[in-house]
Amino acid sequence: RTLRRTRARVSSPLPTIFNMDDAAKAAKRKEIEEKLAEARKKEEQKATFFGEHRGITCDGCGVVPIVGFRYRCQKCPNHDTCEVCYERWDGGKGSVANGHAQQELSLDPAAHDFVVHKAGGFKPMVKTQGATQKSEKKLKPNDPCHCGSGKKLKKCCGGAA
Repeated sequence: RTLRRTRARVSSPLPTIFNMDDAAKAAKRKEIEEKLAEARKKEEQKATFFGEHRGITCDGCGVVPIVGFRYRCQKCPNHDTCEVCYERWDGGKGSVANGHAQQELSLDPAAHDFVVHKAGGFKPMVKTQGATQKSEKKLKPNDPCHCGSGKKLKKCCGGAA
């Protein structure tokens, strides 16, 4: 009797996804798929844009060559930065340095729009071939023949080759 009263008082709210209608579920699914696609794109960029950018100088700190990701400003004619300077820029909220001092650059972070970039002289550091597969074991002359005769390979099918 007391057990029933306790169960009646305790209400376990279901997670919000079970209380959604079909349109809300579809919207949530679309949002998750977009985030997943964005994450896959970033992972692909890591594999294809990470490396040594020979002959490229970071305009922020002056490092040559840029090793890692190279970011190029879409608004400036020739403005390249390394990862450290890009993080310092912080999407337009941080600061922009001109440590290289070879050209006039706006020090206003909002005046720049950096994107990941690669060009000639790029040497990737990450291989993008995918998983390697183990090759099939090479048969030796004294191994049993693959035809199932029980003879050695050199006396059976291997002798014909």
